[in-house]
Amino acid sequence: MISEEANSIHKNELNDQKVPSETSDDTAQPFYEGEEDEWDQEDDSEEEQHTPSRRKWLKKAIAILLAILLFGNLIAFLPQIYNLPAIRFLNKDSELSQNEQIQQYKQAVVVVNANDRKGTGFNIATSGLIITNQHVMKDDKLGSVRFLHGKTYAADVIVSDTALDVAILKIRDNENNLPTLELETETPWQAGSPIHVIGNPLSFNQIANEGTVLGMTSLDNRELPALMIQAPIHKGNSGSPVINQNGKVIAVVFATSSMKQGDQSIDIGLAIPVDHLQRYLESN
Repeated sequence: MISEEANSIHKNELNDQKVPSETSDDTAQPFYEGEEDEWDQEDDSEEEQHTPSRRKWLKKAIAILLAILLFGNLIAFLPQIYNLPAIRFLNKDSELSQNEQIQQYKQAVVVVNANDRKGTGFNIATSGLIITNQHVMKDDKLGSVRFLHGKTYAADVIVSDTALDVAILKIRDNENNLPTLELETETPWQAGSPIHVIGNPLSFNQIANEGTVLGMTSLDNRELPALMIQAPIHKGNSGSPVINQNGKVIAVVFATSSMKQGDQSIDIGLAIPVDHLQRYLESN
């Protein structure tokens, strides 16, 4: 490149003559007016050649960043669904579901939906009489129930007891052959007796688990005592039947709590004994 001063001299005095390059090298070749523009064009050409590779690199960097973000979100989400308790009860359900009796029990257990709330219920009449928790239905007078065979029914709330936390629903369709569970009215429960609980915990449906009866306990906010069970109980298990060795329902799950056992604190399930439901069942 020549200096502005040399370029000015060239234009005013030399016109079309050659102007030596301003350099300490006496052997340097002169260049002509317009040659500078050619050099600039060559530089632009080199930049254009590098542009596609830069764009390619930028796209690759963005793709890698998006992949990292998506992978991070996946890792953060998986523990919510496939956490250790979920893996345990899924394994236990797979084991228990090999039993034909458990398969029959599941036929009568339903998914209860009311607005954005999901819970569990079970059918006790061939025409469709569903027992669940009041807190699953809340103030809604209409919900839906879905059986294991896949059919969903609209169901009206015919009993709602906030104090007891019990709701009873009657399906609208004229059915007369729906699978049922029988309530235990003869054999009383005993502490240490094995039980099964079937419900819809977390994001899963029709999950069977096992446990034992612990005994009765009084609660500050309830007039009647509740049955304590030691079994995996999670959100969505509200309304799950507690089934004894005879295949009959002895209680309805409504909450979880904890209790001291030696030096440890263990999680327990709280359930409503079916004896507390008799006044409603007799009238319906």
